[in-house]
Amino acid sequence: MSTVSFVPETYELDTADAREALAEASISRVARDAFVRFRYADGFSFARSVAFQVVLTVIPGVIFLVALAVRLGEGRLRAVISTLIESLAPGPAGDMFRQAFSQGSSAASSGNVVAIVAGALAMLISAVTAMSQVQRGASRIYGIEADRPTVRRYGLATLLALTAGLLLSGAFFAIALGEPLQNAFSDEPSRVWALLRWPLGLVALGLGLAALFKAAPNRHQPGLAWLSTGSAISVLGWFLVSAALSWYLNASGTFGDTYGPLAGFIGLMLWAQLSAIAILYGLSFAAQLEAFRAGVGSPRDPEHIADEATDDRELVSV
Repeated sequence: MSTVSFVPETYELDTADAREALAEASISRVARDAFVRFRYADGFSFARSVAFQVVLTVIPGVIFLVALAVRLGEGRLRAVISTLIESLAPGPAGDMFRQAFSQGSSAASSGNVVAIVAGALAMLISAVTAMSQVQRGASRIYGIEADRPTVRRYGLATLLALTAGLLLSGAFFAIALGEPLQNAFSDEPSRVWALLRWPLGLVALGLGLAALFKAAPNRHQPGLAWLSTGSAISVLGWFLVSAALSWYLNASGTFGDTYGPLAGFIGLMLWAQLSAIAILYGLSFAAQLEAFRAGVGSPRDPEHIADEATDDRELVSV
């Protein structure tokens, strides 16, 4: 249950209002209160849930893409996927992904179309479930206990998976795995990709986060200009998480030796969870800034704080 203060819905907020609120607020205080809001809205639990579903999306996704490439006779696409897997998790850390690669090739070579379709459905279901958890976490961050009706929630989750999910995946491939993709092209396309991958990745990342921030909470959201500060924090957090984890995995020669075949799974799970935390914290910052604009003081719900104080006194008296 969320124990954070409710953020009143505000309307007609524009870029000037956002600048004014940022000028009046202490950024360090908003950042601190945003963390309190994130923590007491059970943000860490929602981040773990989202990360779990992301992993369940990635593994069937690799199998489906490889199987589709084999069925279509796209040898270059299959080679690119193989290169990306090696870049994502080199050495022993990539054993799990290479097994998924082999599984996809075998399923396609044996003509098992049913298995391929089942993998695609598993990928889609996991992605939709992840977006449903994002909706629930976003609502709790704004102090909203009620979820959308089931049909609306999963309908929106499907739409977000096919829009924001694809945009965020594209951003990951362009930014984090752009160099292996560049090496898979011939000279001229390689030069074009080298110039475009960062702008395209940043645009895809910004649009994907904007869609999540705008649509996920079960409330009326202000305009994108108002949400842009929280989005920027999420982008920065995602970059820091991805860069730090990449540096650690590359610098630590014992990671793959320690975890063996599970290293790829652990690395992917860790990246997915830290990324989910970065995204939900950015949303918490946007929510807390809007709460400040609406005159809401503490990020904690006063009634829950009073109940906790009463419980503490009863425990002491006992």
